[in-house]
Amino acid sequence: MNTRTGAPGAGGSAAVGGARGARTGATACRIAIFGFLFFALTGGGRVTGSDEITMLELSRALLHGGIAVPLGATLDGPDGRHYTKNTAGQAVLALPLVAAAEAVTARLPLVPARRELALRLGVSFFNGLVVALILARFYTTIRWLGLSPRRGFDVTMMLGLTTPLWVYAKTFTAEPLQALGLLLALSGATRASAGEARQGWWAALGALVAISVKLSMLPLALVCLLPLARARPTAWIVPALSVGLALAGHAAYNHARFGTVFETGYGAQATPAAYTTPLGTGLYGLLVSSGKGILWFAPALWLAIGGWGPMRRRSALHRITAVTIVAAWLVILAIYSKFEHWAGDGSFGPRYLMPVVPLGFVLVAFALDRASRVVHTMARWLGVFGLLVQLGGVGIYFGAQMREAGDYPYRRALSDPDFMKESHFRPRSSPILGHWRMLIRNTREHLSRRFPRLSHDGSVDPRVVIGPRDQQTLLHALDFWWLYALYAGVPWAPVLAGFAVLLTFTAYAGFGVLAAVDEEQRGVGEA
Repeated sequence: MNTRTGAPGAGGSAAVGGARGARTGATACRIAIFGFLFFALTGGGRVTGSDEITMLELSRALLHGGIAVPLGATLDGPDGRHYTKNTAGQAVLALPLVAAAEAVTARLPLVPARRELALRLGVSFFNGLVVALILARFYTTIRWLGLSPRRGFDVTMMLGLTTPLWVYAKTFTAEPLQALGLLLALSGATRASAGEARQGWWAALGALVAISVKLSMLPLALVCLLPLARARPTAWIVPALSVGLALAGHAAYNHARFGTVFETGYGAQATPAAYTTPLGTGLYGLLVSSGKGILWFAPALWLAIGGWGPMRRRSALHRITAVTIVAAWLVILAIYSKFEHWAGDGSFGPRYLMPVVPLGFVLVAFALDRASRVVHTMARWLGVFGLLVQLGGVGIYFGAQMREAGDYPYRRALSDPDFMKESHFRPRSSPILGHWRMLIRNTREHLSRRFPRLSHDGSVDPRVVIGPRDQQTLLHALDFWWLYALYAGVPWAPVLAGFAVLLTFTAYAGFGVLAAVDEEQRGVGEA
């Protein structure tokens, strides 16, 4: 191991490299703990989107030995029962949390609607854990590639706080798991190609997770395994088996639902007939449109352009990693830019690009390493802008913003070329501005002690477990679980006590991360 960077190379002893790796691992663990506590503190505590609810229902069905779910965003199977079109990977991985939430809430003395909301509160923290693991693995990856502890920590925090990953940590959608899987596949394959044979198992796990969670991740997972081309042929065995296992899982799940391995539940959306968007429109929309452009929702990614050259010039290993990252971005853009639902609506920002955002930030890290003062100043401003964008998305639930803007309930068919055209392409109608308008208004109302009050008027929408009147009331809410508890009439004292305890633990964990980074930085200097 290279004693200065930790990346493979000549010089240094194995003992020094092992000690450095242990310190990096310890810092990564602290990052994961802090990240989970922070995302729990800022969580929304709700599962309300159609895909989220059917995924939760699938996980609950699996607990009891079935896969049929209640009628909703579902398809009917040949047996007349209802099935979600979503794959089962996330539902399986969430089983321990769902089982725990069911066991706890079943013992609460609550009416059924309140018990359901309490269960969803528990399940809503799933992606907070997933995003925390993304940050931990990202940190170890860029440290291994040669960045200093402080630079690695800075870019890791940029990834977690200035991109929509923070917002998606509040959801029960599949994108964070897809991102974690691809990051594990790429980082594991890269390290395995440098001789760390055990990292091939992490690459295999990443491919298994990404593909199992969504079949369209198959080409992306294969791309992320490309660094194994530099390794011994046997290094492909375990990752190849994991890919096969993921595909076998899809086949078995499809057959159980629809009686054939070839029916995924997506119907025409899984055929070329769904790819009707003009290429230029999709690329513009996903990259730079005011309503969905990733370069507005995660502005630090502008720096990735400048990281390509410095990274690929480091070594052959860095070169193939950089090429793999760019290839993954090109593949995902090719998949979704022509898709009729390219925007992935019912989400914050370009949902379909979220799986490759952590990969893009590897290039951001190299853009900042040894960069000029001008570049660092630019990075700070992009980071501030990105943080402001996320604060709007964290403070206001994107479903509430869509409802207030008139985008939901949908007024046009999803296949209509003009579907949500204004929100996608008109700057004045950008969801970024919409979130901030609502955030400013709602914050002022809270400061004036005008809090939303749920009426519990008896009419309950089974999807969101509250009535239409309360849905309108919550347009004036701030999207935090501890505030929702107050809106619902839970006494202030226990809610604020719980919040204070969680805040204390989060702050303690944050100081622990800073101390670990400083200690690791001193170790690098001494070496």
